[in-house]
Amino acid sequence: MKSTPILLTGVQLTADEFVAVNFRLWRARPRTRLNHWILGAAVVLLAVSVGLDVYANSRLTQPATLVPLAVGVLYACLRFGLVRYQLRRGYARNQALQQPTDFTLTNTDIIGRNTLGQFSGKWTLIRRAVWVQPHWLLLYPTEAACYYLDLRRLQAPATAADVAALLERQQIPQQHR
Repeated sequence: MKSTPILLTGVQLTADEFVAVNFRLWRARPRTRLNHWILGAAVVLLAVSVGLDVYANSRLTQPATLVPLAVGVLYACLRFGLVRYQLRRGYARNQALQQPTDFTLTNTDIIGRNTLGQFSGKWTLIRRAVWVQPHWLLLYPTEAACYYLDLRRLQAPATAADVAALLERQQIPQQHR
Protein backbone atom coordinates (compact mmCIF):
# COMPACT_ATOMS: atom_id res chain seq x y z
CA MET A 1 0.00 0.00 0.00
CA LYS A 2 1.53 3.27 -1.14
CA SER A 3 0.79 6.41 0.83
CA THR A 4 2.11 9.94 1.07
CA PRO A 5 5.00 10.36 3.51
CA ILE A 6 4.18 12.15 6.75
CA LEU A 7 6.40 15.16 7.37
CA LEU A 8 7.30 16.90 10.61
CA THR A 9 9.59 19.86 10.07
CA GLY A 10 11.76 21.76 12.51
CA VAL A 11 11.09 19.51 15.49
CA GLN A 12 13.10 20.98 18.34
CA LEU A 13 12.81 19.95 21.94
CA THR A 14 13.49 22.70 24.47
CA ALA A 15 15.02 21.92 27.86
CA ASP A 16 11.70 22.68 29.56
CA GLU A 17 9.78 20.37 27.23
CA PHE A 18 12.36 17.62 27.66
CA VAL A 19 12.09 17.87 31.44
CA ALA A 20 8.28 18.01 31.37
CA VAL A 21 7.89 15.00 29.05
CA ASN A 22 10.45 12.81 30.79
CA PHE A 23 9.38 13.82 34.30
CA ARG A 24 5.82 12.82 33.43
CA LEU A 25 7.04 9.45 32.15
CA TRP A 26 9.24 8.96 35.23
CA ARG A 27 6.34 9.61 37.59
CA ALA A 28 4.12 7.16 35.69
CA ARG A 29 6.59 4.27 35.90
CA PRO A 30 5.39 1.49 38.22
CA ARG A 31 8.77 1.33 39.96
CA THR A 32 8.73 5.07 40.67
CA ARG A 33 5.20 4.84 42.04
CA LEU A 34 6.20 1.90 44.25
CA ASN A 35 9.26 3.80 45.53
CA HIS A 36 7.08 6.83 46.36
CA TRP A 37 4.65 4.62 48.25
CA ILE A 38 7.46 2.92 50.21
CA LEU A 39 9.13 6.24 51.03
CA GLY A 40 5.81 7.75 52.12
CA ALA A 41 4.97 4.74 54.28
CA ALA A 42 8.41 4.82 55.93
CA VAL A 43 8.12 8.54 56.72
CA VAL A 44 4.60 8.10 58.12
CA LEU A 45 5.68 5.14 60.28
CA LEU A 46 8.67 7.04 61.63
CA ALA A 47 6.49 10.07 62.36
CA VAL A 48 3.95 7.86 64.17
CA SER A 49 6.76 6.27 66.15
CA VAL A 50 8.07 9.68 67.25
CA GLY A 51 4.54 10.86 68.05
CA LEU A 52 3.74 7.77 70.12
CA ASP A 53 7.04 8.08 71.99
CA VAL A 54 6.28 11.71 72.91
CA TYR A 55 2.65 10.89 73.78
CA ALA A 56 3.55 7.92 76.01
CA ASN A 57 6.53 9.50 77.77
CA SER A 58 5.75 13.24 77.59
CA ARG A 59 9.13 13.63 75.93
CA LEU A 60 11.19 12.08 73.16
CA THR A 61 13.08 9.12 74.64
CA GLN A 62 14.62 8.01 71.33
CA PRO A 63 16.09 11.18 69.77
CA ALA A 64 18.00 9.09 67.21
CA THR A 65 14.64 8.43 65.52
CA LEU A 66 14.53 12.06 64.41
CA VAL A 67 17.56 11.65 62.15
CA PRO A 68 16.04 9.07 59.74
CA LEU A 69 12.73 10.94 59.91
CA ALA A 70 14.41 14.22 58.95
CA VAL A 71 16.42 12.52 56.20
CA GLY A 72 13.27 10.85 54.83
CA VAL A 73 11.29 14.09 54.82
CA LEU A 74 14.16 16.03 53.26
CA TYR A 75 14.72 13.38 50.58
CA ALA A 76 10.99 13.23 49.80
CA CYS A 77 10.93 17.03 49.42
CA LEU A 78 14.06 17.22 47.30
CA ARG A 79 13.53 14.12 45.14
CA PHE A 80 11.38 15.82 42.50
CA GLY A 81 13.85 18.69 42.21
CA LEU A 82 16.76 16.26 41.94
CA VAL A 83 15.10 14.34 39.10
CA ARG A 84 14.35 17.56 37.24
CA TYR A 85 17.94 18.70 37.72
CA GLN A 86 19.27 15.39 36.35
CA LEU A 87 16.95 15.57 33.35
CA ARG A 88 18.02 19.15 32.59
CA ARG A 89 21.68 18.09 32.85
CA GLY A 90 21.05 15.15 30.51
CA TYR A 91 19.43 17.47 27.99
CA ALA A 92 22.37 19.90 28.13
CA ARG A 93 24.79 17.05 27.35
CA ASN A 94 22.83 15.75 24.34
CA GLN A 95 23.47 18.04 21.37
CA ALA A 96 21.26 15.97 19.06
CA LEU A 97 18.17 16.84 21.12
CA GLN A 98 18.90 20.53 20.75
CA GLN A 99 19.01 20.53 16.93
CA PRO A 100 15.90 21.26 14.83
CA THR A 101 15.17 18.00 13.06
CA ASP A 102 12.98 17.22 10.06
CA PHE A 103 11.30 13.81 10.20
CA THR A 104 9.83 11.88 7.28
CA LEU A 105 7.63 8.91 8.12
CA THR A 106 7.11 6.51 5.23
CA ASN A 107 5.50 3.09 5.06
CA THR A 108 8.90 1.47 5.58
CA ASP A 109 11.16 3.96 7.37
CA ILE A 110 11.53 6.80 9.80
CA ILE A 111 14.05 9.32 8.46
CA GLY A 112 15.51 12.29 10.31
CA ARG A 113 17.68 15.15 9.11
CA ASN A 114 19.37 17.92 11.06
CA THR A 115 22.64 19.87 11.05
CA LEU A 116 24.44 16.89 12.61
CA GLY A 117 23.50 14.60 9.71
CA GLN A 118 20.85 12.16 8.58
CA PHE A 119 19.60 8.97 10.18
CA SER A 120 17.02 6.43 9.21
CA GLY A 121 15.62 3.18 10.44
CA LYS A 122 13.08 0.59 9.49
CA TRP A 123 9.82 0.52 11.42
CA THR A 124 10.67 -3.01 12.55
CA LEU A 125 13.37 -1.46 14.76
CA ILE A 126 10.83 0.61 16.72
CA ARG A 127 9.84 -1.34 19.85
CA ARG A 128 7.07 0.94 21.09
CA ALA A 129 5.46 4.34 20.76
CA VAL A 130 4.44 6.55 23.68
CA TRP A 131 2.01 9.42 23.18
CA VAL A 132 2.75 12.07 25.82
CA GLN A 133 -0.13 14.51 25.79
CA PRO A 134 -0.68 17.04 24.53
CA HIS A 135 1.97 17.27 21.78
CA TRP A 136 4.65 14.59 21.86
CA LEU A 137 5.12 11.15 20.37
CA LEU A 138 8.16 9.19 21.48
CA LEU A 139 9.36 6.33 19.29
CA TYR A 140 11.67 3.86 21.04
CA PRO A 141 14.15 1.80 18.98
CA THR A 142 15.73 0.84 22.35
CA GLU A 143 14.67 1.25 25.96
CA ALA A 144 17.42 3.84 26.52
CA ALA A 145 16.77 6.15 23.55
CA CYS A 146 13.89 7.53 21.57
CA TYR A 147 12.93 9.89 18.79
CA TYR A 148 10.90 12.87 20.00
CA LEU A 149 8.24 13.90 17.49
CA ASP A 150 6.39 17.16 18.12
CA LEU A 151 2.93 16.70 16.64
CA ARG A 152 2.51 20.48 16.39
CA ARG A 153 5.10 20.28 13.58
CA LEU A 154 3.04 17.92 11.39
CA GLN A 155 2.72 19.27 7.87
CA ALA A 156 -0.80 19.43 6.43
CA PRO A 157 -2.68 17.46 5.37
CA ALA A 158 -1.20 14.91 7.84
CA THR A 159 -2.76 14.58 11.29
CA ALA A 160 -1.96 12.76 14.52
CA ALA A 161 -4.58 10.20 13.49
CA ASP A 162 -2.55 9.49 10.34
CA VAL A 163 0.54 8.89 12.46
CA ALA A 164 -1.43 6.59 14.78
CA ALA A 165 -2.73 4.67 11.76
CA LEU A 166 0.81 4.28 10.40
CA LEU A 167 1.99 2.92 13.76
CA GLU A 168 -0.98 0.56 13.82
CA ARG A 169 -0.15 -0.74 10.32
CA GLN A 170 3.43 -1.31 11.49
CA GLN A 171 2.08 -3.19 14.56
CA ILE A 172 4.00 -0.95 16.96
CA PRO A 173 2.60 -1.09 20.51
CA GLN A 174 1.25 2.32 21.55
CA GLN A 175 0.86 3.74 25.04
CA HIS A 176 -0.83 6.97 26.10
CA ARG A 177 0.52 9.03 29.03
